[in-house]
Amino acid sequence: MAKQITGRFCERKLVPKRSFDVRSFRWKKKGKNWLLIGCPKGKWAPQAGRCKVGTKAHVLLVAARGKGLCRVGRRVVKG
Repeated sequence: MAKQITGRFCERKLVPKRSFDVRSFRWKKKGKNWLLIGCPKGKWAPQAGRCKVGTKAHVLLVAARGKGLCRVGRRVVKG
């Protein structure tokens, strides 16, 4: 069963969405944080369902501290 993203986070967009193939987005958990990763445009292999090169981060969700205020990025609530 997949893990559910729940809690208060500070969302930072690292690279524009237009830089990625829309079929390749996946969520990956890193400690208390979550990354939305994707394959760069032109590098997605649809038959294999894999990226020909390494994936790159598009969005970083950092667990908000205290009252949930964010110094960088915008505040989002998941789950």
